[in-house]
Amino acid sequence: MEIDILIIYNEQDNKPEDGNEGWVNSFQKFLQSILSQVLGANPVIIAKSDTDALTKTELKNTGVLLSIISNKMVKSGPCLDAIEEFYSTKKSNARVLKVMKEEVGLELLPAKLNQLIPYDLYNTESSEKGIPAFYDFFGPDAESIYWMKLVDLAFDINELLHEQENKAKNIKPLFNRKSIYLATTGNDLSIQRNIIRRELQRHGFKVLPNHNLSTKLDNLTDEINKHLSECIFGIHLLGNSYGDIPEGSDRSVVDIQNRLAAQFETKDGSKIQRLIWIKPDQSKSSDKQRTFLENLQRDVASLEGAEVLQTPLEDFKNIMREEIFSNEKFGETEEKTFYVDEKKLNVYLIYDKVDKKSVTPTIKLLVKLGLNVIEPDFDKDLLEIRKSHLEKLKQLDLAIVFKEKVNINWVRMKLLDLLKAPGLGRTKPIVGKAIIAANGVELKTESFEDYEVKLIQSTGKKSTADATLEFIKGLNKAI
Repeated sequence: MEIDILIIYNEQDNKPEDGNEGWVNSFQKFLQSILSQVLGANPVIIAKSDTDALTKTELKNTGVLLSIISNKMVKSGPCLDAIEEFYSTKKSNARVLKVMKEEVGLELLPAKLNQLIPYDLYNTESSEKGIPAFYDFFGPDAESIYWMKLVDLAFDINELLHEQENKAKNIKPLFNRKSIYLATTGNDLSIQRNIIRRELQRHGFKVLPNHNLSTKLDNLTDEINKHLSECIFGIHLLGNSYGDIPEGSDRSVVDIQNRLAAQFETKDGSKIQRLIWIKPDQSKSSDKQRTFLENLQRDVASLEGAEVLQTPLEDFKNIMREEIFSNEKFGETEEKTFYVDEKKLNVYLIYDKVDKKSVTPTIKLLVKLGLNVIEPDFDKDLLEIRKSHLEKLKQLDLAIVFKEKVNINWVRMKLLDLLKAPGLGRTKPIVGKAIIAANGVELKTESFEDYEVKLIQSTGKKSTADATLEFIKGLNKAI
């Protein structure tokens, strides 16, 4: 290609303002600098406004077209004509990228541009105040608002140029890239999703969806199912925002993606494996989002094949790498680091570090009743703890979750792990599952009715110890 990158823009978007040089000039200069580092060479970048002459030959010899979107640009006939001509020349939208200089209503964009995932280079807060574009390129917000998206853009351009170079040389890929479904998120997690997307791409995965999903329910459902059919794994990120609600639905796109992924079956009839990350701090969540998350954690069917994690993002990324990049299956470990007694019932007593002191009487009681008690690990790193936990889910005979200070969502996530246990390669049935509440803690039956679990707590007529003894004796009779 004679032109690696062609930038199309409206002349008014490059006018110097308040002592700053033109926005497009700054953008081109910064992009050139980043791409020279990414590519290891200086790409040919040409910028053409709607007042410049542009030939069909130039369009034909362009590798990637960058459209600088603004409210003026979408009304510019020459800009839109150039993009339409490029589409007809290339027969594909894969080489057109949409750079947002400012906020523009979706209804104003041509259909072909509407479906492209945007690179938002403007400050949404300033946009709401009527400030049209982002010029503070080196200010406190620049790193997360401008430079992060610009670097993403540079890496995506790099990938497109390499694909074209290989195609021109008739170089076929050595292997087909595997695809991961990275669910679209609410606006509050766009940066986090981008971090995960870049991580997956860096390890050679194709990330879907790779375009904006439809805003109409029927089309949206078809698109999501099509993408899922191409993927080997799914990742969902859930934050404080419930997300956009498509036309014809009362559920958000975030909600719909999770439900469809839970229902989706692979070619061998199994459920697609997924990781679901819930942002630890939900204090700023809307009421609708809180209800969604609570229903999600209670809805066993919607979590089939999924592992739910409410950890810091960095910890989630470590688990994701372990799960996907290392090609390890759930529950595989090199060796057991805990004792399994072949002659006794092995009870995995699941509790959190915050309840370590208060769980001691329960441990002594279970030992007195003749059980081998397996406890959680707290003094290892995150991945070792997780591996050990999954291995214990494979080896247990009986599972008991202890609750005192931990919240109900923590308990539910542990119960979901137990539901997942049969898929870890267990060779024997689980003989019983229970929740033991510390003194003064009340367990409500309706909160756990979907989990097939016995609730053990003190009542006016029976102590927790007596209720535990009754539960264990009942198991022994069954065995």
